[in-house]
Amino acid sequence: MGKIIRFVLVTLLTVMSLTTRAQEKDTLKVQSDSVARNVSLKEVSVVASSIRTEGDRTTAFITKEMRRGARNTAQMLGNIRGLTWNAVDNSVEYNGKPNIIVLVDSLEKGYSYVMNLHHLRFEKVEIIDQPKGKYEGYDALINLVTKKNYEGYEGYLRTSTRLMPAGPNAGKFLWFVNSGAFTYTRNKWNFVANVTRMSDNKNVLQEWYERTYPMQELTERVLHNDETNEKLLDNVDYQVNLSVDYQLNKNHSLSWAYVYDYNRDENQLNYLLEQRHMNIGTIDTLDVHSINNTSNHNHSTALFYRGRSGAWSYEADINYVYNRNTPDNTFQRGSTFTLLNHYNDHMYYTRFRSGARRSWYDNRLQLQFGYHNTWKDYERKDFDSQQQLNNNGFLRNNGWFNLWGRLDSIGHNTASVGGRIEQVHVWSNGIGDNQLVWSISAMYWHKLTEKNWIRFNYDYGIGHPNQNQTSAYGYFTDSLTWSGGNPFLRHSVSHQWKVWFDAWWCFNAQAGVTYAPNTITAISELRHGSLPSGVDGDYVASTYVNSRYLSPWVSVSFTKRFAKDFVYKADALAAMPSAKYGDFSQHGHELRFKTSLQYYNRKYHLTAFMAYEMNHNKMVTPQTYSINDKDDLLYISIDKTFFHDRLTLSFLALSPLKWGDGISRTTVVSPAIQSTNYFNSWESNNRGALQFTLVYRFMGGKSVREYKREMSDER
Repeated sequence: MGKIIRFVLVTLLTVMSLTTRAQEKDTLKVQSDSVARNVSLKEVSVVASSIRTEGDRTTAFITKEMRRGARNTAQMLGNIRGLTWNAVDNSVEYNGKPNIIVLVDSLEKGYSYVMNLHHLRFEKVEIIDQPKGKYEGYDALINLVTKKNYEGYEGYLRTSTRLMPAGPNAGKFLWFVNSGAFTYTRNKWNFVANVTRMSDNKNVLQEWYERTYPMQELTERVLHNDETNEKLLDNVDYQVNLSVDYQLNKNHSLSWAYVYDYNRDENQLNYLLEQRHMNIGTIDTLDVHSINNTSNHNHSTALFYRGRSGAWSYEADINYVYNRNTPDNTFQRGSTFTLLNHYNDHMYYTRFRSGARRSWYDNRLQLQFGYHNTWKDYERKDFDSQQQLNNNGFLRNNGWFNLWGRLDSIGHNTASVGGRIEQVHVWSNGIGDNQLVWSISAMYWHKLTEKNWIRFNYDYGIGHPNQNQTSAYGYFTDSLTWSGGNPFLRHSVSHQWKVWFDAWWCFNAQAGVTYAPNTITAISELRHGSLPSGVDGDYVASTYVNSRYLSPWVSVSFTKRFAKDFVYKADALAAMPSAKYGDFSQHGHELRFKTSLQYYNRKYHLTAFMAYEMNHNKMVTPQTYSINDKDDLLYISIDKTFFHDRLTLSFLALSPLKWGDGISRTTVVSPAIQSTNYFNSWESNNRGALQFTLVYRFMGGKSVREYKREMSDER
C-alpha cells in the first residue's frame, strides 16, 4: 500500500509542476471557456477555448491545432485533452481507458475504418462520459460530427507489418494488415465501403506451465526451451463493411449497414511434459501435441432510422447477426489421452432498440428514454453425426430513462438521474429461468471557476454471461481437467462511485470505488466421477460462479500543447483490487502510467511521436492472480507525407530494453489444483520490433478543396 501511495504522490507532484510551468504564454490564446464561433483571420487559428464541458458532456470544435500533424482521425483525436493516441495500433483511449465506442453522426461505423479516415470531414467531437441507454457499459462515447453540407470523396489503401530482429521470431514479419476504404458523400447520400485483411505469419509464442494435483499426488511441468516448446500461430481474418446513409429530408434519415467477418485460426502447440508421481516415486516424460483449427463466419446487418418532430427527436434500429463457428481441435498427450473436438456452433441474434428525446426551457431540461429487445440462441452440434450437444439462449427486454438538467440560469450547476429495468428469460436444453434486475445512476457537476470544475457520479451497472460461461456442455480438456459452463449463471451487477476534478483546461484527477457483489468469475473445484480412462476418480472441474469484487482507485491525466508544435500527455492510475468467493480470496494491485510527446515539423511534413507505457499489475479473482510486474514499453514513431499528403510512410521502433523479464504469470490456488502458467510475449512480439505502415490516400470534391485552402498557411 505504501508503494502505491508514494507512486500517486510522485505522479501528482510531477503533473502539478508541469502544469505550473505550462502557465507561461502559449501560442493558443484562450479568453473564455465558451466555444469559439467566429474564426476568420488567416493568421489567428483560435480566439477562445474550443472545448466546452457541461455535466457529463464535452464538445470540442476541431481547430487547426488539433489537425496539425494529424494524418488521420485517430491522431487528431489524440490532440484533444483527455484522449490519447496509441501509435502501435492507431487506437484511442479515454483518460487511459480503451473501453470506448466511436460514432459518426450518431451512427455506428467500423472502428478501424473511422480511425483511418481523414479528419477534414469533421467539424466537432462530442464526448459523453459513461453514456446511458443504448451505449451503457462504455467508459466514453465519442461522436464525430460531419461538417454541414459536406461534399466529397475519400479513399485510402493501407498496409502495415512488424519485423522482429531478435527472439524466437528473429528475421520474421509477425503479421500483415492490409485495408482499403472508399467514402463518397454528396447531397443526401453517403456511401462507405471498407475491406480489411489481417494475417499472422506462423509466429512462435513461448508458453509453459507447472501444475500440482494434491488429491492425485501428481506434479507436471513443461520442459521449457525454444526447441521443444513452441506455439505456432497462422491466423487469417477478412472483414467487409458496407453502409449507405440517406437523408430523406431535413428531419428524417435512414441508414443501412452490413458486415461480413471471416476468421481462420490454425495453431499448433508442441512441448515435452514431465510428470512426477509422488505416491510411487516415478517420473514420466510425455510428448504433447495440439492442433487447433477454427473457422468462423459472421454476418451482421442493421437498419437505422432517425427523426425529429418539433421539440422531439427519436431513433430506432434493428440488427440481425448470424454466426457459424467450426472448431476442429486435436490434443494428444503421450499415449494416455487423446481429445478430438469437431463441432458446428451456430448463433442467431436479433436486437431492436428505440429511443426518444425531448427538451424544455431552451435545452435546460432534457429527457431521454428508450426500449431494447434482444434475443440470442446458441446451438452446438457434433460435426460428423450432427447430434445436438447443447442449446441455450436468452430473451431480454429493458426500458431506460435519463433526465438531465441545468440547476441555474448560467450553467454552473448540472445534474442528471437515470434508471433501467430489465427482464431476462434464459433457457438451456429445454429448462428455463426468469430474472429481473434494475439499476440507477446519478450525476452532479459544478463549475468552480472559469477553468475548473468538479463532478460526482454514481453508476449501477449490469453485466451478462456469454455463451461459454452458460453452456451446459462440458468435456475433459486433459486426463484430469473438465471444462464447462453454468447454464443458470446470474447476471452481474456493479456499483461505482466517482469524483472528478478538472483544472486549467489541461489536468484532471479522479478517484472512485468499484464494487461488484456478484461478478462472473472462473473457479476450479474438486469433483468425483468417471474419468476419460474409464475408471472413477477425482478430477478438476473448471466452471463459472458469481463472486465479490472490490477496487478503490485514483487516476490523473494531463495534456498540454506548448511551443505551438509540441503536445505532451500523461495518464496514471493506481488501484487496489480484491476478490472473494466463499473461503477463497485474493488481493492485488494495479499501477499504470503512460506518457507521450508529439512534435510536428510543418516545413518537412513530419510528425515524431515518442511514448512510454508502464504496467505493474497483479490482477485477481478469488482463486487466481495474474502478474505482469515491470511490464514496460518504450517506442518512437515517425511518419512523413509525400506528394501533397497523398502518401504517408510511418516507421515505429520498440525499445529492446526493459526493466523485468517480460514474462506474464497466472497462478491458480485451489484445493483441486495449484498451477502457474507463463507467457513470454516480450521476446515473441515486442523486443526491438520494427513496424512499418504505408498509406496512400486520395480525396476530392468541393469540401476537400475548401479545406486545403483553409490549411494553406500550415505549409
